[in-house]
Amino acid sequence: MGLRDYVIRRLILIVPTFFLISLIWFALIHLAPGDPVQAMVAGHPVDRELMEQLRRELGLDQPLPVQYGIWVSRLLTGNLGYSYISKETVWNLISYRIPYTLEVMLVGEFLSLIIAIVLGVIAAVKNGSLVDASCSVGAIFGYSLPNFWAALMALMIFSRWLGWLPSSGPQTPGMEFSSPFAALADHLQHLILPISIILLTWTAYLFRIVRSSMLDVLRQDYVTTARAKGLRERIVIYKHALRNALLPVVTYEGYALGFMLGGEAVLESIFAWPGLGSFMVDSARNRDYTSLMGLGSIIAIIVLVANLSADIAYALVDPRIRYD
Repeated sequence: MGLRDYVIRRLILIVPTFFLISLIWFALIHLAPGDPVQAMVAGHPVDRELMEQLRRELGLDQPLPVQYGIWVSRLLTGNLGYSYISKETVWNLISYRIPYTLEVMLVGEFLSLIIAIVLGVIAAVKNGSLVDASCSVGAIFGYSLPNFWAALMALMIFSRWLGWLPSSGPQTPGMEFSSPFAALADHLQHLILPISIILLTWTAYLFRIVRSSMLDVLRQDYVTTARAKGLRERIVIYKHALRNALLPVVTYEGYALGFMLGGEAVLESIFAWPGLGSFMVDSARNRDYTSLMGLGSIIAIIVLVANLSADIAYALVDPRIRYD
């Protein structure tokens, strides 16, 4: 079976996998303690009859299998429902936040990948040297550091104590900018802290993978043969060794996307970044079931497509890969 047939088969399997994930997500949401109606009327004296009326209007009085069936039927028509809290469509709420999450995630991941590849190759080539030891110690530090603690320390040091960087949000509130370039410069300042925390943690993960894979490849016979033929060391490393050493990185990137989205929920909440992560935290706090289901569906699709893309990229990077 070729790559095309494999992709078609995976696309067919994505549909039942998606609905299985959505069913598990639905069960977890409804098994968690709390009541959406009580969250909606929190702080206001409301009698029981009105609360029961709200439950009927929201469909919360139906059995859970019926509620899931209603949600699936709406999803098949492209309707993610309405938020219990804001009364806006869930799709509008999500579509507003997707660019903010992708901006931080993709920029942070791209920079982490570049830095990890460069440092991983240098550390592997100079295995056992002071450079290798320094990079490895730094990677252990970044790997072990909780991202929420690093984010809080960065806020305290660079925002509160030194006052160098803004502490929250994508833009300075209430400021009128003289030009689009001034607005862009302000936005980039707000990006520095969130992206720096992603760089600190994800570069450490990727560096360890690149270094380990590169060390393994450099011991292979074809690398020894290339050196014996008199090829320049740079050609041996970057043309022959690095391409094969990146295969585990490609695989990891696809499967790590879900973990990264989960980590961004913490960072976005700390930095008050209006992305999908902070939206998930707010929806969970308010027991906004429809928003949580819609958000879980979008994230599931992103992760499933990312895993498929990783498999395709794996085959493109190494033509020897065959899917049976």
